[in-house]
Amino acid sequence: MTTGEPEVLGEIGTFLLRFSREEFSGVLRVEGGPGGTLWIRNGLVVAAATPAAPGPESLLLRSGRVSEKEWTDAYAAGAPSDRLAAELAGRGVVGEAGLEAVCMAALFDAVFAMTLYGVESCVAEPAGPGGPLPLLPILPGVGPERLARETARRMEHVAAWRRLDLSMRVRPVPPAVPVPTMLGSDRTRRAVLERANGRRTPRDIAFVLGKGLFAVMSEIARMVEEGALDLDGSGAAPSGAALVPEPGGKDEDPAARLPRRRPGTSRINEVLAPVGGGPAPPRPLLALRSLPPQETGDPGPEGG
Repeated sequence: MTTGEPEVLGEIGTFLLRFSREEFSGVLRVEGGPGGTLWIRNGLVVAAATPAAPGPESLLLRSGRVSEKEWTDAYAAGAPSDRLAAELAGRGVVGEAGLEAVCMAALFDAVFAMTLYGVESCVAEPAGPGGPLPLLPILPGVGPERLARETARRMEHVAAWRRLDLSMRVRPVPPAVPVPTMLGSDRTRRAVLERANGRRTPRDIAFVLGKGLFAVMSEIARMVEEGALDLDGSGAAPSGAALVPEPGGKDEDPAARLPRRRPGTSRINEVLAPVGGGPAPPRPLLALRSLPPQETGDPGPEGG
């Protein structure tokens, strides 16, 4: 980060600056509430994940951009050979530019969420030529300066949100006395209003809708200012409101379903079954693949 630029990333930023200078490859484990992981290749961030914000799979599936069957078929065909992105694009499920935009949005949102929730400590884990990368990385990656600028832009909104008592722990509800509001054809606003039932936090709504945490909190803030939503301000669920899936499973509480996948839905065990028979170990949501030998010299321009 350049001199005078807000060091909003804190300890994460300190590590990323060092990684950039050293062209480090590996992962950065972030401890906090709830923390997360950043994947680094040649000093650039290629992906980030946290339980506090939806990842690329959730953004694609829950938003309806990709159907469950399309994802399952592409995953089974492409994930074992590290070609999931190519399979999704090659099948016409999502374009290359669209997929890159989704992955970039997930990366920025994850770092914003980790910063918003708070970082307690960071631990770097170097990787050699066989080190890990996530299933859908952004290549060549994003540098610390760009990541800091985008996080700073988002964090500028947090002070205004706090004046509204909006935090990641509140559970918005429609006002007791409905206030006329211009929803028009804005599908996002309608979707947020429908899911704001006093049981879901902004993070829950983001997972249900397949939208970024920052986007959802921004929409909630605008609706609160207009009187279209109320905030309880305490972070406690209303009396009698249990955090359980709703009938039918369409809007089940995301903490119970995402980002964890239902066992067997991807049929990946059939693809990865050992030669000797028997089920293969379950594959995590952010599957890892081999990291090519670390390059030397200039890693190239930032992705995105």
